[in-house]
Amino acid sequence: MDNVVHTNDTDKPSSASFFTGLLFGTLAGFGTMMLLAPKSGKKTRTQIGLKSIELQGWATDTYDDLVTLSHFDNRKILTETQNQK
Repeated sequence: MDNVVHTNDTDKPSSASFFTGLLFGTLAGFGTMMLLAPKSGKKTRTQIGLKSIELQGWATDTYDDLVTLSHFDNRKILTETQNQK
């Protein structure tokens, strides 16, 4: 029993260290992207702005579709349970 290795919980990475690493990785990726961008700053900012508007529209449409589907599924479930009674 002397060969048993005891570990502490301090050896496990915490969620704070994970998010700190995620933040630094994001910043490093963004900085690298800006340095290696093939277009000028103004063109890149315009393109990023247009893409963000496009992504916002896509996200809004997807959310609306999911809400509509969930309402349909809820009505279907309610109808089925009422018919079973």
